[in-house]
Amino acid sequence: MTISLVGVQGDLAGRSFPITARPLTLGRGSSNDIVLADPAASRMHAELRPGKKGCVLKDLGSGNGTYVNGERVTERTLRPGDQVSIGDEVFRFETSDSPTVLVQAPVQADGAAAPPVLRVTVAGGGPVGMSFALLLDHLLGSRVAITIHDGRWAEDGGRFVWQNPEMGNNRRQQVVTVQSRQFLKLPPEVQARLFQPGTYSEMWPAGPDSIQGQGPRNIRIAYIEDELLAILDEKTDHIRLVPENFDATAAHEELAGAHVLAICEGGRSTTREHFADRFGAADMTLYGLEGRQVQDMVLGLRVKSRLPDPMSVLLTVSQNRFLLNSLRGEGFLNMRLTDQEAVEAVGINPVRQVFTPCIQSTPCLLERRPSGEFHCAGHNAFFLPALLKGSALWERVQEGLRMFDVPGADLSAVTGFRLDMVQRPRFTAELLPRTATTPGTYGFLLGDAANAIHFWPGRGLNSGLASAVSLARCLAANWRGVPFRDSAFTRHEAVMAMLQYRHKTRAFRQMVTTDDAGHAVAIKDLVARGIAEGEQGGMDGGMDGERDLELLMQRMRQNRTRLEPRLPGMPDDDTLRAHLAQLSPATLHTLVVSEPWDSGNVGGEEVDVDWLLPEQDAAVVPAPREGEQVARPRGWKPAVV
Repeated sequence: MTISLVGVQGDLAGRSFPITARPLTLGRGSSNDIVLADPAASRMHAELRPGKKGCVLKDLGSGNGTYVNGERVTERTLRPGDQVSIGDEVFRFETSDSPTVLVQAPVQADGAAAPPVLRVTVAGGGPVGMSFALLLDHLLGSRVAITIHDGRWAEDGGRFVWQNPEMGNNRRQQVVTVQSRQFLKLPPEVQARLFQPGTYSEMWPAGPDSIQGQGPRNIRIAYIEDELLAILDEKTDHIRLVPENFDATAAHEELAGAHVLAICEGGRSTTREHFADRFGAADMTLYGLEGRQVQDMVLGLRVKSRLPDPMSVLLTVSQNRFLLNSLRGEGFLNMRLTDQEAVEAVGINPVRQVFTPCIQSTPCLLERRPSGEFHCAGHNAFFLPALLKGSALWERVQEGLRMFDVPGADLSAVTGFRLDMVQRPRFTAELLPRTATTPGTYGFLLGDAANAIHFWPGRGLNSGLASAVSLARCLAANWRGVPFRDSAFTRHEAVMAMLQYRHKTRAFRQMVTTDDAGHAVAIKDLVARGIAEGEQGGMDGGMDGERDLELLMQRMRQNRTRLEPRLPGMPDDDTLRAHLAQLSPATLHTLVVSEPWDSGNVGGEEVDVDWLLPEQDAAVVPAPREGEQVARPRGWKPAVV
C-alpha cells in the first residue's frame, strides 16, 4: 500500500502525488516535487517527510502559511482524509494502491518508462562531492546509484562521522561566504538543514552574485560538512559511502562499471593526476607576471573579533593586507604575506631541531597551548615567529589583531595556505572506452580539482557548487539509458569554461594591480614596499602618520558611502579615527600603500548555470514492479561499509 497527496481544488485537482521514503516538497520553485503556480505559495513552501510514526507535514518558513483542515500549522503528522491547503491549492492525504512513485527523473519524449540506473562514483566527499551526490539524487531519485569515497570519514555506531584530529583529520573551522546564486540551487532539504537559525550570518552586503533578494551567508565549513554527511547517512539504501580514499588503480573494476567518475578531491587530487593525460596539461603562465606564476602565501589566524560586522567589512575592503571573515566575530583573519614573510612563517621541531614547512605545504593547524605556543601535533612543530622575541612578522600579526579588536587571548590557532592558479584546457574526458561488458566511463573535474581559488573565503566553494549543479543537471538531462557521447557534455564544459574565466580572473584581481605607469604589479609587493618605507620612516623620523591616517580615513569614507545603503550600522568618522589611531604609523602606511579592494574590476555580471542548464521539473515515472530488482554497480552494498 502506498500513500499520496491528491489534488482536490486548484490547478492540480485530480492529480495524485505518491509519497515514498524520500521527502516530498511543495512550492513555487521548479525544483519542488509538487510545483505550485499559486502566487500565495513560497518558492520552498512545505515539505512532507515520511517517518516511523507517520507522514509529517512541515511549513518551511512560508509567508502565507500552510493549513491542515483549515488550521495554520508549522508541523503536523497527517491522518488519512486530512486536507492540506496552500493558497487556493487543496490536497487530500490518502492511502492507496497506486503503483507509481514520484521521483525527479527525465522521461522519454514518447512517454516511455525512464531509463536504467545511472552508475556514478564520486572521488572525494568534501562539500562539493557531497553536494553533487545530493543534487543528482534529488534529480534522478531511484534512477541513479552513487558511491562516494573519502578517507576522512569514520564509522561510529553504524553511522558515518568525520574523523577528529587524533585520527589525523584537522577539521576546517574557517567561515566561508556562500552566495545565494549557489545555495538556492541546492535541494530544498539541503537548504533547510544548512540554514537553521543561528548557523549562519549575513555579514556581507548583497552583490552581483545575490539573487531573489537574498544576500550571501557566512557559515562554518565544518558545519556544512557535518550536515551534508548526516543527510547522506540517511540515504545509504541507494547512496553508498566508502570510508577510504579513492584509488584509481585498485578500484579499476568499480570504475569500469560506472558511467561517471566525479573527481572532487581538491587541488591536490591524486585521481586527477592519475588521469592527467586525459585532461591535458595545465598552463601557469596566464596567471603570472613576466612569465612567472604569481603565488600568494596567506597566514590564517583563528580569532574572535569584538568589532560589529559593518565595521569589520569597512576595515577589510579599504586595504589589501588583512581580510576578516567570521560568524558573529568568530572566524579567520587572513593576512597576506610578502615573500620574505612567507620564508619566516615556518614551524620548528624542538626535538629534531629542524624547520618544517608544514604550515605552508599541508597546511597544518597549529593550536594554541595554555602556555601560549602554537603547536602542530602532527609534526610536533611550533610556529617559529611566535617564539622569537622581536620577530617583525609576529609584531605585524599583533597589529592585525589590534586593527580588528582581537584580544591576544582570542587568537587560538594559526594556519596557512597558498593561492596560485592555473588554466585548465578541459574538465571532461573519456577515461575508459565502452566495451561489450562495460558502459564507457567519463571523468569530470569539479571543485578545487578544477579551479583552486582560496584567498577570498568561500570563492572556491561557490565555484565548486556551481560546477556540481552544472554536472548534476547535465547528467539528469542527458541520461537515456545508453552510453554517453562527448556531445552530451557540451553545455557542462561551456559552463566550466565560463566559471574558470570569471572566478579566476576575479581572484587574480585580488593578487595583482597596476602602478601609476600602468604596469602590473603583485599586491604582495606593494605590501613589501609599504613595510620597507614604514621601517625607513621609523628610523629617520620622517614617517607622516597623520597624513596616512587621513588618506585611510578618506578611503573609508568613500567605501562607507558605497556600502551604507546595503549594510546599515557603519561607524562614524570619530569611531573610525579613534580605532585606527591605535595602529602604528608603519602599519597605517602599509595599509595605505596596499590599496583598497579593486571592487570595480571584480564586480559585474556573474556566471549562472541556468543560462545553459536550466533547472528541471519533476517527472512521474512508473515504480519497479513487485519483485523487480533495480540494477546497481558491481560490488554494491546498500548499507554503509
